Order: sequence, then C-alpha cells, then structure tokens
Amino acid sequence: MEPQTIPLTQLSPGAHALVLDMQENPQVCYLKCLGFCPGAHVELVRRVSRGALSIYRVDDADVALRKETAALISVVLER
Repeated sequence: MEPQTIPLTQLSPGAHALVLDMQENPQVCYLKCLGFCPGAHVELVRRVSRGALSIYRVDDADVALRKETAALISVVLER
C-alpha cells in the first residue's frame, strides 16, 4: 500500500512527516534554504495566529510558515 501524500498544512501537532515535493512557486528556493527539501524530516510543533501561522521543526530548526506557503509542500506521514 502506497503512503498517502498530503499538504504540510494537514499535519496534526506533534505529527512527523517526510517532505516529498513542492509546487512550482517563486518561494521554492527560499523554502529549500530553510531545509524543506525532498526527504527532510518535518514536525508540526504548533499553530499560532488562529491557524494562519504554524511552527514546523525541520533539521532541528524551528521555522514559522504562513498557511499559504506551507500548502505548497507535499509530505507523507512517518509511521
């Protein structure tokens, strides 16, 4: 059974996932510099600002992303 691909915005707090891909967008280079590269481990730490902003942990660094930006990233849940 193939793992389900979801947008990063659908992670639950404390959930761990692997980055699979990103939609083509001018922000892709910026996201890669932050560590959101295919194969990177990411965890949703918490949501703030009524869900408009989320804190993700990627490569031992905490990064805040807007919901619109996080939606560009496709992940698969780690088991």
